[in-house]
Amino acid sequence: MERKFRIIKDGERVFGEGPCMLLEKVDECGSLNKAAQELNMSYSKAWSIIHRAEVKLKIKLLETKIGGEEGGGSYLTYEAKSLIKAYRDFCKEADEVIGELFKKYFIDE
Repeated sequence: MERKFRIIKDGERVFGEGPCMLLEKVDECGSLNKAAQELNMSYSKAWSIIHRAEVKLKIKLLETKIGGEEGGGSYLTYEAKSLIKAYRDFCKEADEVIGELFKKYFIDE
């Protein structure tokens, strides 16, 4: 059984597994560009995913710092970390409930 949970606003996909993974990778790498490379996507696509989510959800997800001696980078806002946690917690709980329903309707006799 496969499941997909997404936040859709105004008919447009705003947040789900892909954007969540992208934010987690930014947190790991400290850079949107590096995160995009590791996920085999262009920087512009990664930026577009983040920007769309920020606009539709009306929250800031990434803060950036301009280069210099230590170089630039990106880091997650408190709101981004809260969104990731809420999404992961929701998916875990929903998986348990859906698993039980699936068994009830398709496996149990």
